[in-house]
Amino acid sequence: MEILMKRIAVIGSGNMGRALGVRLAQLGHSVMFGARRSQQAEAAATRAGANARAGTNDEASAHGDILIWTIREEDPSKVLENPDLLKGKIVIDLNNRDYSQEVRNGAWFDHAIAEGLQVNAPNALVVKAWNTIAMESFDTDPASLEASNAQTFIAGDSASAKSQVAELSKDLGFKAVDLGSGPAAFRAAEALGDVIRLLMIDGGMGGRAHLTLSQLPEAKLGTIGRRAGSEYK
Repeated sequence: MEILMKRIAVIGSGNMGRALGVRLAQLGHSVMFGARRSQQAEAAATRAGANARAGTNDEASAHGDILIWTIREEDPSKVLENPDLLKGKIVIDLNNRDYSQEVRNGAWFDHAIAEGLQVNAPNALVVKAWNTIAMESFDTDPASLEASNAQTFIAGDSASAKSQVAELSKDLGFKAVDLGSGPAAFRAAEALGDVIRLLMIDGGMGGRAHLTLSQLPEAKLGTIGRRAGSEYK
């Protein structure tokens, strides 16, 4: 599989940022890790190898055409000294709500972090993605993931931005399932992150638990009559 190199910034080099950045660099993309603590970004870049380097969050934002936003903060001005660096760029939000404080108390479909990020960065192209995937899955080779029908659910208002995120997802071994645009799509994508963590944490399934979408075979028996009127509305 041929990989078309992209310039990628990782904003926040914690567990998910490190895992994604390392794998994308190993696949041939140009990655710059940003972090508030320089040691964290430098350690991630060292692990990633020749295609990666480290810097501040602003330096990483300047480097990347695609930014992976791993910080649970909806206001870029609280993360970047120059939030205008996001203008015209794809920003992939992979964050989920606080599980113990919000999800367990039923805070689903109320508000999506990606919604707030898009409002606070109106000139960026925000795409929700990868929030249903545990970091350990990025340590599985893409061919094995593809063979297992691994998927990620994406949402966002820009079709072109989602297309690029789908390409990156394919590089990693995941098929992108597009949930659409607008608040309902953002909230649905984020709620799926809540569902998978419910299974991982309270359900005891761990980091290998995974959500996939499939279509059932066509109904051909003709025994129950036709659907009346609803058209799934």
